[in-house]
Amino acid sequence: RMKNPLSYKNLSNKIKMEESQWKAIKPTEVKNAVELFDKDWLVLAAGKEGDFNGMTISWGQMGELWNKPIITVYVRDSRYTKEFMDKYDHFTVSAFPRTYRKAMSYIGSHSGRDGDKIAVAGVHPESTAKGNITFKEASLCIECKTIYKKRIDINDMAEEVRKVYADGDIHTVYVGEIVNVMERQTHEY
Repeated sequence: RMKNPLSYKNLSNKIKMEESQWKAIKPTEVKNAVELFDKDWLVLAAGKEGDFNGMTISWGQMGELWNKPIITVYVRDSRYTKEFMDKYDHFTVSAFPRTYRKAMSYIGSHSGRDGDKIAVAGVHPESTAKGNITFKEASLCIECKTIYKKRIDINDMAEEVRKVYADGDIHTVYVGEIVNVMERQTHEY
């Protein structure tokens, strides 16, 4: 594969999270998870400064599993973000104000393999205290440690659901233990 001159490895404006703008909250303080995933759209990001990718997601769950607060996300085999999910053991799920719908749509419909879609979308990456990626414009950041991952076996699924995978582009399930939840004090999500 050719090196992409617009890849995130070439970013020169390194941004660290301004902690004064973020407030730590408990996972139980996050609004209804169904609404968060279905209505708000989210960006899943994996990697570290200079080596990351993000994608818009709307499939996922938030709750408790194995006595831990968790988020479950799904990433198709074809997605560039999957390489980063498999390479790194942490990921973030970030919510944005509704005014960023156009940016979220762009991030969800373009590949980071082809260019710096984050910059084109007009959002700016910043690192959490743990070095994981969120975004300056995000209103909520949920930081997770991957504690389980498994590619979906369509043979284990109901016949009527299998049609989602007619093209053979299967999801991998990632369960992340929530290690931090941060709400930006200047935004609503």
